Amino acid sequence: MAQFENEEMNSLKRWWDSNGMALVIGVVVGLVVIIGWQGWRWHSENQATEAADIYQQVEQGVANGEVNETVLETATRLKDDYAGTPYAANAALRLAGHYVEQEDYAKAREQLDWVVENAASEGVSHIARVRAARLAWTEGNADEALKMLDAEHPPSFDALYAEVRGDIHAAQGDREAAYKAYQLALENLPQDTPSRALETKLADNAPADAADAPTDKESASAS
Repeated sequence: MAQFENEEMNSLKRWWDSNGMALVIGVVVGLVVIIGWQGWRWHSENQATEAADIYQQVEQGVANGEVNETVLETATRLKDDYAGTPYAANAALRLAGHYVEQEDYAKAREQLDWVVENAASEGVSHIARVRAARLAWTEGNADEALKMLDAEHPPSFDALYAEVRGDIHAAQGDREAAYKAYQLALENLPQDTPSRALETKLADNAPADAADAPTDKESASAS
């Protein structure tokens, strides 16, 4: 019995000599990963909480029409220190909307461009791009706006991109291009989304031979 136990002990020692260090390293790495994950979660949650509190200051300033130096510095802090949270992009979008109302399009464009390049959410980035394109068009830069709308984007944004492209073509008097863009927008409009305004735009730019033809959305609803 003692001999068997000695053999087992010697076997364990040999195994430990060969694998003990790897086992220790594996345990340490596992602990580091667990601690690191917990630390990252705590940091992310803490960042989000802090960013939400800071964002409220920007939101309140914009809502009260008091976009002063303090509000702007607060927004800059959000963008510099909390860019990974949604609050940074939201603050920039709120400021962009404020500047549009003030017809200060240059400052509005700065905020939108920041969102396009830095938003944590891809969807928010595309919304900002479309708004920036519409703003460029408003300033008389239709070619620049159309180029911006040529950017790659997820299919879920086809309707949004296409409708703004149609608006620009319609304003330019290019009814054929406008009709095609509106048709694409209508075809890609999510179900249960109000479409009357878009259908009106499509009808207003329809060629003579298509004026009485039902749209794909109308045909689907009829069936």
